[in-house]
Amino acid sequence: MCSMRVSSIRNLAKVQRPSHLVAKGVSFPDVSTGMRTAASACADEIRQNDHRIDDTASFGSDVHIGFGGGPAILLGDAGEIPLLIKAGGHRHDYRFGWLARSGDLVVIGGLNSPAFEAYQKRTLGEGNIDYLHMPEAKNGLRKPTPIICLRNESVYRRLLSKVRESGGITLVAHITTGSIWALAARLSKDTSLPVHVAGPPPLLSRRVNNKLWFGSVCSRLLGAGTTPLKRGAWSLSALTRHVAELAGKWDRLVIKIPDSAGSAGNIVFESEMIRQLRPDALYRKLKRDLSIRGRRCPPFQVAVEVWDVNALISPSVQTWIPKAPDAAPIIEGIYEQVLAGNDQAFAGALQARLPERIDHALSSGAMQLALLFQKLGYYGRCSFDAVISGRSLDDADIHWIECNGRWGGVAIPMTLLNRLSPPGQRPFHAIVHKTGLSFRPRHFDAVIAEFADLAPRPNRKSGVLFLSPNLIADGAGCNFLSFGKTRQAAITQSELVVDRLLS
Repeated sequence: MCSMRVSSIRNLAKVQRPSHLVAKGVSFPDVSTGMRTAASACADEIRQNDHRIDDTASFGSDVHIGFGGGPAILLGDAGEIPLLIKAGGHRHDYRFGWLARSGDLVVIGGLNSPAFEAYQKRTLGEGNIDYLHMPEAKNGLRKPTPIICLRNESVYRRLLSKVRESGGITLVAHITTGSIWALAARLSKDTSLPVHVAGPPPLLSRRVNNKLWFGSVCSRLLGAGTTPLKRGAWSLSALTRHVAELAGKWDRLVIKIPDSAGSAGNIVFESEMIRQLRPDALYRKLKRDLSIRGRRCPPFQVAVEVWDVNALISPSVQTWIPKAPDAAPIIEGIYEQVLAGNDQAFAGALQARLPERIDHALSSGAMQLALLFQKLGYYGRCSFDAVISGRSLDDADIHWIECNGRWGGVAIPMTLLNRLSPPGQRPFHAIVHKTGLSFRPRHFDAVIAEFADLAPRPNRKSGVLFLSPNLIADGAGCNFLSFGKTRQAAITQSELVVDRLLS
C-alpha cells in the first residue's frame, strides 16, 4: 500500500468535527461542576442497569463512532422508526441530501427526481454529489433502506466500491439503528478500511428515542415535575385502568407508542368522553382506536400521558453532542414548533421568541440532558422537545416531553441555513412541512418554473427553497424554507406558497 493511501486511512481513523453539520451555538448556559457531577452520577446509575448501553466493540476494531475525514454515505430513510410507514407518511430521503458535500453518496428510496438532484447540487454549490437509488420491492411493500443496503447484493457492491475508492467512509443516517452499525461492520470487514458512524451506539439510540425512558431520565436528572405525568402499560387491561384513573383527574390524555416518531404514535382522548364509559366499553374503545395504525393492537409497552391543555408554545432545542471528552454540547437553535390537528402533527417551525427566564431554563435543561447523553457515549445530532404551559408566558411551566435522537424536520433545514449563511447570521426564516393537502401533482422541474419569481435571493432576505420533492409530486403537501427581511415576512411568504399550490 502506498504511503498516500496509508496517510488517508490514518486521517479517517481520527474523529473530525464536521463543520458542514455543526455551527456556532446560539445559547451558552453555564456548565457548572455540579451539572457535570449530576450528569456523571446519573450516567453511572443508568449503566448499572444497562451496562451495554454504549457498546460498539462487537462491530469490529475498524468501526468508529464519530465523523471521519473523508467522504460520507448519507441514508435519510426513516423506515426503521416504528409505525412511521404504517401511518402513511411520505418519504423525505432527498431532504437528507442537504447535508451532503461533493464526494458524498446520498442513498435515495422512492421517487427519482433528477430535477431535484440538480437543484440541490446547484443550491449547495456541490456539483459532485452522487445519488444511489434503491430498487423498488416487487411486492410493492416498502423496506427500510439500511436493510436493502445489507441484503441487496448490487446495492451493497456499489457501497463497497465507494468505501474502497474513498479509503474509508462515514455513515450518516437519519436515525442510527443497529442496521446502520451492522452495515458499517460489514463494509469495514470486507474492505479492511475504517468506517465511522456519525451517530450514537445502537442501544443508546433506542433508549433516547423511547419516550418512556426519556421521561424517566428527565425526572431523575432535572427533578420531579419536569415532565408531564405519564404511566407505562404492558397490556390493554393495564392501559384501560391507567386511562380511567387519569381521566378522572385531568381533561385530556394522549396515548403514545414510546419508540415511534412524533405524532405517528400519538392518539389523543378527551377525558369527558372517557368518564362516561364503563370499564368494558373503554377497553373495547381503546382496542379499536389503537388498531387504526395498521395493527390489531398496539405494540406494548405504551405510554399514557397527561396532555398539557394550557399549552402556549411547543419549543424544540436543537443540539449537537460531540464525542466525549472533546467539548461541551452545542445548542444551535431553539425553535417554536407549529403543530396541527388533534394529534398535534409537526407542520413546521419558527425561531422561538421567548422571555429570558424561559429561554434560559430551556437552554439549561437541554444542556444538562445533552451532558448526560454525552457521558453515556452519545454522538451527533439530538433535539429535545418541550411544552410551555400556563395562563401566560410570565408564569408558565416547562415540561420536557420527548427526545429526538436523530436528524429531523427542524435540524436539517437549520443546518442547511447555517451552510448557506455567513457564520452567526442565520436569516429570518420559516420552516414549512404541510401534509394532508390536495392539489395538482407537479414534477419538480415544473415547480422550479412555477416559483421562479420566489427563488432565494443571494442575501437570503427573501425567497423560497424547497426541501423535498416528494409531497408536491403527489399533490399531498409541501416542505420548504421561506426567507424574509423579518420573521413575519417569512411567514407571509410561506402562506403565499401554499395558496399558490392549492389554486
